[in-house]
Amino acid sequence: MNKIYKSIILSATLALGLTSCNDWLDVAPKSQLEEKDLFSRETGYNDQLVGVYSQMCNTNMYGLQETVGFAEILSQNYNINSNSTTWRYVRDYNYSNTNVESILAGIWKGSYSCIANLNILLENIEKRSVLTSHLDSLYRGEAIGLRAFLHLELMRYFAAAPAMSTTANGVPYVTQYGTQVVGQKSVGETMQLIINDLETAYRLLKADIVCPESPKYEADTNDSKARMFRFNYYACCATLARAYLYNGDKANALKYAQEVIDVNNAETQTNYAFSWVHYSVAQTTNKNDWQPSFYTEMIFRLANNDWEENGNKYLHAAMGANALSPTYDFAQEVYELNAGLGSDLRLKWCFEQDGADKMLSKLWYVDGRSANGYLPLIRMTESYLIAAECLADTDPVKAIGYINDIRTNRGLSSFLLSEELTSEQIKNEVYKEYRKEFLGEGQLFFYYKRLNATDIPGSSTKGSKAVYVMPIPSNDQEFGGYSN
Repeated sequence: MNKIYKSIILSATLALGLTSCNDWLDVAPKSQLEEKDLFSRETGYNDQLVGVYSQMCNTNMYGLQETVGFAEILSQNYNINSNSTTWRYVRDYNYSNTNVESILAGIWKGSYSCIANLNILLENIEKRSVLTSHLDSLYRGEAIGLRAFLHLELMRYFAAAPAMSTTANGVPYVTQYGTQVVGQKSVGETMQLIINDLETAYRLLKADIVCPESPKYEADTNDSKARMFRFNYYACCATLARAYLYNGDKANALKYAQEVIDVNNAETQTNYAFSWVHYSVAQTTNKNDWQPSFYTEMIFRLANNDWEENGNKYLHAAMGANALSPTYDFAQEVYELNAGLGSDLRLKWCFEQDGADKMLSKLWYVDGRSANGYLPLIRMTESYLIAAECLADTDPVKAIGYINDIRTNRGLSSFLLSEELTSEQIKNEVYKEYRKEFLGEGQLFFYYKRLNATDIPGSSTKGSKAVYVMPIPSNDQEFGGYSN
């Protein structure tokens, strides 16, 4: 039996009535009786999706490793203590270290377990006539889109980027729940499967209440708020922009990034979905009113009720050698303090004194603060940066305008970029914004990988396949025959 599916079958519990990220019970094999009961009612399909989001909050995934932990350490932004028992091996791209192997296995297994649960949901939509036409489109689109999102994440870890090779092996693209061996296709073929699923989800999610084209479109209501931050219509748009750019297709990346930008800029936009942090927040002296995570700008995020006890603790000095933070000197370099940009809200809001040093606090759990435990998976600013990168050669003035939109909303309206920048200068400003926007969120390394960059700032190790392509867990190499 394929090891991937042997492990999934033993852990892919159906999500029964789950409401938050600390309720996922990963303890029993799939039960046909539970499955029939769960999917005999409309609410069961939503319960199953919430269960997947809950599992994504686990520390082996976005509750630590795929946000502030492993993924961010790869970016070389943290000041990693040389006495750290695990993080120093991640910093050095030592993927053969036992602890690092365990992290990679957790990302692999956790992702495929989520995918298995999505496939269970999709198969039950097919074989049961429970859902209305609207909910059929909504839940089918959400599940297919989230499945593609997770496969893209796996590609960013365990396969070559298309800029490196389109003929190397991609990750197994799993679309059915079962014990069959799922073979690998090439990177190019796997990326096309991801894009095809995202395009399908995009069409289906036009039924989403947050989409203006939906017959059930509602602005700023409880129903629309319930769809905020899930893998909804705009999360699909933003993921399509990310996937197309990763695949080297700037025309289509721009198309979907532009849709995100246009709805954010629309005069009729009620901002119930996502919006710039309001300027008045920057004027308050009450730190609990600040938005260091810029949560109103998150298109797709998780709400992790275990954040205070789990991932959050690594962001504090009390963790000693295992604490995770850039130095404040490094932060001042990133946010260009020497160029007079000290008013940047990402520097002003996101570093606080903790013991002897200032530490990155943008995702700290703080009593009384809004958005505790909100973990960003996609921000709307990524679409602005994708659009700017795609337009750098063809419409540089528009590209600069998108970067300046970000700077304006980060307290830098007095430091806007000149419209005379060259294409290369624009691309360098895009890079600098990636460093600033996603510090501590596990995104910058994949920017380097997408471009197949030789130099990784902060590391003496050169970018190469050995750095950018993480080994598939040994059990799946052995029993599944997988290689990359």
